[in-house]
Amino acid sequence: MAEACLENTNQELKIKGWGTTNIVVIFNKDCKAIYVGVDTRSTSDGTRGSIVREDAKKFCFMESCNVFATMAGYSRHCENMLNYVENCLTTYAEIVNGIHDAPKIGHKYIRGWQKSTLELYQGSVYMVGWDADGLPHVYKVNSSGPVKKTKSKRCYGFANGTGGKKVREYFESFNVEVQSSNELLETVTRALLYAALFDDRSGGYLRVFKVKQRGFDDLYHKSVLEALFDHYDALAGHLSKSFFFLFPKRDYKPTHDINVKVHKGFKRKFQKEYKDNVVIKQGRRFVIRLVHFYSIPDELYEQMRKQNLQRNVPREVQALPWVLIEQFGRVPILFCKPTQEVMRDLQDV
Repeated sequence: MAEACLENTNQELKIKGWGTTNIVVIFNKDCKAIYVGVDTRSTSDGTRGSIVREDAKKFCFMESCNVFATMAGYSRHCENMLNYVENCLTTYAEIVNGIHDAPKIGHKYIRGWQKSTLELYQGSVYMVGWDADGLPHVYKVNSSGPVKKTKSKRCYGFANGTGGKKVREYFESFNVEVQSSNELLETVTRALLYAALFDDRSGGYLRVFKVKQRGFDDLYHKSVLEALFDHYDALAGHLSKSFFFLFPKRDYKPTHDINVKVHKGFKRKFQKEYKDNVVIKQGRRFVIRLVHFYSIPDELYEQMRKQNLQRNVPREVQALPWVLIEQFGRVPILFCKPTQEVMRDLQDV
């Protein structure tokens, strides 16, 4: 049995408002694969950044050197650097240790770019792959330089981006141990999901890949809400102080201004009980937010819950409990506990 551990991480990229969650885990038993998890949410710069896309591609595979890369921070900076690396490697007559060459080339590009622009490179990339001796390696490449991680006696994981702190919380609170590659796949998926439930800049879809000594496999690709339905039993205990709120999409698109107003509205309504909120899904008619509280909200829930007497509620959610939050204006807000049944009903909302 291998204990799954996570290196110390930081929140350096959260300052600028760009967010994501990247996870890389090396499974040391037989050491035949590296598992990589990424989300797909793209947010703009700002204190509570707007959601620009829910299906952004935050990974790439450089086939010439068999290196899989993930991107955090300013995506354009990451993409330009990776394009430069790939173009340089195509000039090599033979690539023996691409996983060691690519990070060096990437950092050379970053140094040159910063010198010519007099700006700070705002990206952070994980490069994952195997050397000529069949050993797995993970490099973190950013303005500070390439830092190498490799096989150890324990099953080590590395997290990047604004959701890194939440991934660490998951590893610590669940005391993760793995016996098989399937269990490691489950661990990476659930850690990625946990980050998306509590980090407002992570989300969209969850992608998990298995990086092999030659190529990679695409193992998991589901929305946050679908993933939460799949793994509800494992994470339900962490949602005991949370509710779903459904905001009509035409009035509450997740822009910076709306996010600020919603956050202030929750603080005004619930005061000390309110902690934070995260957009889980942008549906056809509703923006679904998961709202977190500090105190157990059962009494609050019963106090606020009212019988649904309106007829303008969409058919898909007519059976769900709801309340009217007057502080958000005249638009009715649907409100419900995050049960597995509710998550099934909300898939098509």
